[in-house]
Amino acid sequence: MKKNNIIPAILEKGFSEIENKVEEVVSSNSKVHIDICDGLFVKEKSWPYSESENNRIADNFHIKKLLTEDIGLPHWEQVNYEFDLMVQNPNLMQDIWGRIGASALIIHPTSFKDNSMTRDFILEMQSYMIDMIVAVTHDEYIEHEVFIKELLAEKLVSSLQIMSIEHIGFQGQKFDARCIDLVGRIRKENPDLRLRVDGGIHEKTICDLIDIGV
Repeated sequence: MKKNNIIPAILEKGFSEIENKVEEVVSSNSKVHIDICDGLFVKEKSWPYSESENNRIADNFHIKKLLTEDIGLPHWEQVNYEFDLMVQNPNLMQDIWGRIGASALIIHPTSFKDNSMTRDFILEMQSYMIDMIVAVTHDEYIEHEVFIKELLAEKLVSSLQIMSIEHIGFQGQKFDARCIDLVGRIRKENPDLRLRVDGGIHEKTICDLIDIGV
């Protein structure tokens, strides 16, 4: 498998559009990040919610095919997929997230009713042999710092993702410069942690982030 520390993010409304985007990057990337938005936790909707009536993704054509293994995710033999679950109460669909082909799930603690449900979901998904990644904005990290540190200390998550934008769920937003200091502090406190940043990344910000150990 090819190694790449820059993972392309795909946010599309249709499965065929995801197939097209993966086709564009598969030759140079072994990992692909799929943003999944339900229109509730965030304003936007993306696949599979955008192709499902009343958000009933269990009835979605491609979800059904993936669950029965009649199809796989595009280029599944070459690509490791991670799903960023910008979804309200993702634990309600945990069997779907566990079985449709992701090797990693990115979760947002604020999408769950409480920390206990977040922890239970992480443990359940680990039974599917899926890596778990916690994602928070700058302000969310400050608010949930104690809980996040507990998850890291207990090794319940494989890495931490800082959302370097103020509002998640759509692309093209301005980089939140406060994240530079935050990421630097987290790196000093956790020198061996797999630390990721998502949002507002361009030629200038990527150099600043690499300098502090992302």
